[in-house]
Amino acid sequence: MIFSFLKDSGGFFRNSILPGFLKTKVVFCGIFFFSSLFNLHGKETQNQIDPFHHFMLIKTYQQEFDWLNPWNKKDVVTRSGVASVVKTGKGKLMLLTSADLVANATLIEARRKNASLPSRMHLNRIDHALNLALLESSEKSFFEGLKALEWEIAEKGEAELPVLNPGQKKPFQGEITRLTVGHRQVRDTWLPILQLSLKEIPPQGSIVIQKQKAVGMVLNGSQGNHNVLPLQLVKGFLTNGTGIEQTGLAHRGFQWKSFSQPSLAGFAKIPENLEGVWVSRVLPYGTGSEVLNVGDYLTHIGKWELSREGQIEHSKWGNVLFDALFLEDLEPGQEVELSLYRKGKRLKLTTKVGIYQENGNRVPMKIFEKPPRYLIRGGLVFQELTVNYLEVWGQNWQNRAPLRLRLFKQLDRSRIEKFSKLKNLKNQDQERIVILSQVLPDAVNIGYQELRNLVVKRANGRKVIHLESLVEALKQPQTGLHRIEFLPGSERVQVVLPVVELAKADARIKNNFQIPRFQSL
Repeated sequence: MIFSFLKDSGGFFRNSILPGFLKTKVVFCGIFFFSSLFNLHGKETQNQIDPFHHFMLIKTYQQEFDWLNPWNKKDVVTRSGVASVVKTGKGKLMLLTSADLVANATLIEARRKNASLPSRMHLNRIDHALNLALLESSEKSFFEGLKALEWEIAEKGEAELPVLNPGQKKPFQGEITRLTVGHRQVRDTWLPILQLSLKEIPPQGSIVIQKQKAVGMVLNGSQGNHNVLPLQLVKGFLTNGTGIEQTGLAHRGFQWKSFSQPSLAGFAKIPENLEGVWVSRVLPYGTGSEVLNVGDYLTHIGKWELSREGQIEHSKWGNVLFDALFLEDLEPGQEVELSLYRKGKRLKLTTKVGIYQENGNRVPMKIFEKPPRYLIRGGLVFQELTVNYLEVWGQNWQNRAPLRLRLFKQLDRSRIEKFSKLKNLKNQDQERIVILSQVLPDAVNIGYQELRNLVVKRANGRKVIHLESLVEALKQPQTGLHRIEFLPGSERVQVVLPVVELAKADARIKNNFQIPRFQSL
């Protein structure tokens, strides 16, 4: 096009009646203009993000534990995704990716551009609440020539995702449409997330770019809409965390419901048509947990008024759930005033912004990177009830798992409310639900071999509150017998094992079922 224009210009000059010196000046100006145009184009190219300087493909080999047969592991599953070069709070270069991609991985490989072989990476830190992980390399030269991403706060509008496929030179084009709140089920966390409209399906861990700077990381998505973890949460993970899984995430300390009918206002002793939310549960952690009660009607968090749908008017994103305040408006440790109605009285209570914690659960949330805890005696397999074990019944375990086990997960909620006002929850955290998960057939346990999923109450007259207490109880048999009692409603009230026969029986069972060890605590 430029060549054609110059050719046409030459024709114009030949046919024009301009003096010669003016023709020379016009041609010179034209050459200067196009020279400047080429230079500008070169600068734009330099400013664009080079994917291979900031990103690389990673491959993980994940091997989960078998929570039904806890001495075994499942088959290895390989997954691929993207990792980004970032700088931590200590100034060290590492790779950032999603926790889901590297959880329970026995091997993590990263391949740099033009490298003949992949490099082995090691897990430095992981946060399952935020779905983030940091990887480091033992190779001193691994990060040479790589550049850490520059970050910026996201805004509504166009966005792009760099592509590492050599056949796809152009980045994916999308649009950030709004800020919303998502639920991270594996840790029961509520996170402010960005909504990205994108036709393509990007690899897990992909970074979203606006104005040549990173604004967030893709978590998941479907049907053209993808969830993106915003910069503020990513930066908090890079600078605040210190342990293998430690979250400094500002979080609400309660669950809420909306009044579906205005007529309920009289029952709740609040003014009719008053905007706000009803506190249905108080958690043992988070903002408001120290001052709120079940039944409170919360109308304001700080200067922000709550609607009946739990939304506030955000200066940048419009109507959004109040959890969005924990993105940048409310920081951990900051004082905040809560306005509410309690038993008909209007109150203003001052508290501090609290952080997410995982405690108070007798049925722990999903466990990663740690083997199952179990104990086998006389073919009886004892385990502590966990979400991992409940997931043996599939993703829909809330409906398919045995009712008696599901109820204990539900009862955790009322237990959390009971202990939410206690300052020291550490001792309470140690309590677990011990179950007889199955029986490995042997002559010593004839008559018990069909027993499944019974909740242990006592062993040899001693209360069982975790596997360690069961081990101690089995050291003190009664009149040559081990008596293990179960909660009422089970198929059996108790089982009895002869002490003198256990040693030989355990040896047979260990050999027949190829069990490497009989306990893991």
